[in-house]
Amino acid sequence: MKIFLSMIFSFAIICFAHAQNFEVIEQSGTLKGSIGGTVKAPIKIKNTSDRPIQIIVKRTDQIIGTSQSSYFCWGDECYEPEISQMPLSKKLEPGETSSKLKTVLETGLSAGFSTVKYLIYDRDNPSDAVEYEVTYTVEDLDKKNTIFSSDQVHINDVYPNPVVDFAIIDYNLLKEDIHAKIVIHNVLGSIIGEYELAYLETKLKINTEELNPGVYFYTLYIDNDGIMTRKLVIRK
Repeated sequence: MKIFLSMIFSFAIICFAHAQNFEVIEQSGTLKGSIGGTVKAPIKIKNTSDRPIQIIVKRTDQIIGTSQSSYFCWGDECYEPEISQMPLSKKLEPGETSSKLKTVLETGLSAGFSTVKYLIYDRDNPSDAVEYEVTYTVEDLDKKNTIFSSDQVHINDVYPNPVVDFAIIDYNLLKEDIHAKIVIHNVLGSIIGEYELAYLETKLKINTEELNPGVYFYTLYIDNDGIMTRKLVIRK
């Protein structure tokens, strides 16, 4: 048995279904990730007003395991776990929908429940705000489990892992217009390979014969959003 993490998203909205000048668009589906890994989830924010707004994100509360770490990112800029509020506001143009905000959990070493709460608000009108809550559940599941499932795509964990010659990922794209890919990178973050997940196919075969033994990571991207990262070990 392996211990896996499933992420279930829930929203608590302040006052209205969305704030006056912006809204948070729910990311559908359930994410699952193994212990010792990193799980990222995009939080989509849409400026519903006819003027630019400056968004600030603040982590207001977290209940996580002692071996877990929670933080958030805006684009490629990730803030240390001890930073609870975004130092500088981020601009959204009128009508713009941004997926740059991501909530991140280092999954830790033990099973249990964790929650993290964020407050997303307009810098120039702090009462215009949305509270966003993420609930994490760590549970025991069988091998070769689904690591991401939504109304767009289902994808299973890579096997075998460790791998010698070939690694296999089973998947199912439910919509033809979804752009999904797997990106493999080394411990320094350099990209080793990119693999498109083709519609109507259900299996991705990754040749690892030319790769040196060691630890690598693979990330699932959906429409250019990094959803989650897992470890891949290569042995010879």
